[in-house]
Amino acid sequence: MILVFCMLFLSFVSAQSHYYDLDQDNIQDTVVLSKGVITVHFGNKTSGSFELPEITTLTNTKIGYTNPYEITIYYTGDKVLYGTITIFYKRDWYIKNVNFYNPCQECKDQNFKILTKNINLPIHSIDPEMLEIDSRGFKSLIFFDQKDILERYKDIKKIYMDLSYYPLLANSFNETTTSNFKKKFMLSQTNLDTVNNVAYILSENGNQKAAIDLLEQIIKKFPSRTVAYLNLADSYWLIGEKEKAVENYKTYLSLMKSQRKDLNKVPKYVGERIK
Repeated sequence: MILVFCMLFLSFVSAQSHYYDLDQDNIQDTVVLSKGVITVHFGNKTSGSFELPEITTLTNTKIGYTNPYEITIYYTGDKVLYGTITIFYKRDWYIKNVNFYNPCQECKDQNFKILTKNINLPIHSIDPEMLEIDSRGFKSLIFFDQKDILERYKDIKKIYMDLSYYPLLANSFNETTTSNFKKKFMLSQTNLDTVNNVAYILSENGNQKAAIDLLEQIIKKFPSRTVAYLNLADSYWLIGEKEKAVENYKTYLSLMKSQRKDLNKVPKYVGERIK
């Protein structure tokens, strides 16, 4: 009796596994994916089709299933990377969210989610270039939430890595973000090197304001941090504040000498700019 019940239950689940009611009219819809085009036969409407967004490096697609009101598309590529897009219907076709995964062989959770973004935009409003992906995630970073961008980071070194890989991420470090960064990662001897590295890469990626903010904090708390003066001077020079730049170049040179460091490592442009 129990066996029969289980078989009936499994049969019911199987039968319901691809039941769609995308327009929520209590009439079953049929979803077909062929050559990158989704065709939906509504139960009480004419059929409608739309082309799936292309994701660079993820070329193979298939339909997954989450619930009757959404279509989940699985994207896979030649490598171990894969991603999902969830689509729903509300008088138009919308992309609800995008998830991007890179299986981590050393992690307990083999399906390591690199990036996720709730979008809720009509498909026709999404620029395909926004979905450009490399082995680390979405290149454009348009899919990063600009609000509370630091929330997903627990490791300051990961921020530095992402800033190194994705220069556009530096644009998200506005005054509020930088302030939140300093609160979340309180400057200490332990993380001094990494904070300095974050400031440096922010400068390299064009965000001098955020870099200066962090570097000023560093030299205030650690006035003997030689390289911070060089980085700070470079940032001031790049925004045209040459007097402040020269002042910090001079401090940098003075510390290099007093700390008996190798003066051959001093960039040639430092002397030229001081003159």
